Amino acid sequence: MTEDRFWSLIDRTIAFEADPERQLSALRQVLGALTPAEIEAFERAFHREQARAYNWDLWGAAYVLHGGASDDGFEYFQRWLISKGRATFEKVVADPDSLAAILAPDPGGVCEFEEFAYVAGQVWAEKTGIEPLTDPQGRFPYTGALAAAEPSGESFQEDQAYLAKRYPKLWARFGETPLQ
Repeated sequence: MTEDRFWSLIDRTIAFEADPERQLSALRQVLGALTPAEIEAFERAFHREQARAYNWDLWGAAYVLHGGASDDGFEYFQRWLISKGRATFEKVVADPDSLAAILAPDPGGVCEFEEFAYVAGQVWAEKTGIEPLTDPQGRFPYTGALAAAEPSGESFQEDQAYLAKRYPKLWARFGETPLQ
């Protein structure tokens, strides 16, 4: 699946981004119109885009935003970022500090969306009758985790002065009062 096709499918769901359940439902509907092979291609594209967001600079931004970011928390943050659509994803991957201006005054909780990554596997299972996680033939390209052992780029330091300097806009907005 091309990058353009992948993002066109995601972008069809962002009208419902304020309501995660509705956005999941919209994604389920969008993917439900695809063939199993197209859903597999969507899943591979999803992992490709998530891998693009697997870098220390972005992890540091998630750390400032939430007052910490575990491995799982950062993965859920990446999923949330993908769920926001191509324009937001590209802007934040290019400049993680831009999150400070992108987020609403009250984002309404943490910027994580764990469930967003499960929809393709669920729809594929409904269409094929095969459970992706237990399929001995491994037909669905579900990996559940990123292939790279380490994020790309330069690691961040868990130090307030360092974070305030590396992410000045995010620190000014969330350094003292992270999202909870």
